[in-house]
Amino acid sequence: MTRDLAVLIAIAGEVLRRNDGLAPTRAFFEAKLTGTELGRLRHVGALNRPRVGWYLDPAAPASAVWAVRAGGVLGCVSAAESYGMLIPEGMDARTHVCLPPDVTRLRRSDDPTSHVRAGQDPAVRLHWERRLEPLRGWRVSPADALLQLAHCTSFRWLTAAIDSARNSAGGPPIMVAASTSVLRDALPSHLVGAVDRSDPLSESVGETFIRLEAEDRHIPWRSQAWLTSLYRTDGLVDEWLPIESDGITHHSGKAVVRDRERDAVLAYLGRQPLRFTHNAAVRETAYVGDVIEQVWRRRA
Repeated sequence: MTRDLAVLIAIAGEVLRRNDGLAPTRAFFEAKLTGTELGRLRHVGALNRPRVGWYLDPAAPASAVWAVRAGGVLGCVSAAESYGMLIPEGMDARTHVCLPPDVTRLRRSDDPTSHVRAGQDPAVRLHWERRLEPLRGWRVSPADALLQLAHCTSFRWLTAAIDSARNSAGGPPIMVAASTSVLRDALPSHLVGAVDRSDPLSESVGETFIRLEAEDRHIPWRSQAWLTSLYRTDGLVDEWLPIESDGITHHSGKAVVRDRERDAVLAYLGRQPLRFTHNAAVRETAYVGDVIEQVWRRRA
């Protein structure tokens, strides 16, 4: 007897939920779905089969389809981006794929019928790094994504990514304390400071870059400091000089109006902030540091 499609979708959805969005065929068979029913679910778009033997949540991003089709899962910057972490600007558009060490059958990310050797698919970058934590369906864990990212970017961008993974302003943090400790233990010695100097209060890459520059200059800094009961600043130097980094996302439109209103109130209170653009904070960080240091030393 043919079962109702809504029932099949519910069963398949539960299998995908238990497997974080990516499940082998056997998991659906164990849930009493037949091959014919799986085909029906694929036909209506309730399942995606990027690779023989594997079914993916159709809500997963296209990059996850490419990674699974190639023979692995999302890793490095691609996984970090899928979690919502800050990722380095200016990186190439390739999908980063994490593979198990013993994988032998690679396929093109855009064609499941074509076999390729490592390095022959220009659309992907392959990572064979060891994994600190279990996979999360079609992507590596946040800690593993950051460990792989450590080999693809600078110290400050890595720190910014860790800051964003630990930040809880918009909800539970992407990476919990135990995973942060695991990541620290696995990082090369010269990059351990990216964890030690990370600050979960930081809310933008500009804030991270300016904070690190200030710390390198031994300028006292406190992140997300409240100046009044209504206003806080991205960073407070020596408990008197507010610093603002105007990020691309959070300082446009209505946010500009709120920023100007806050600046007027703070000026009235004698605490006019130093405000820097995202571009200056990230690409002209030394200049930003010079300005902050000169103003700070003049008052000090």
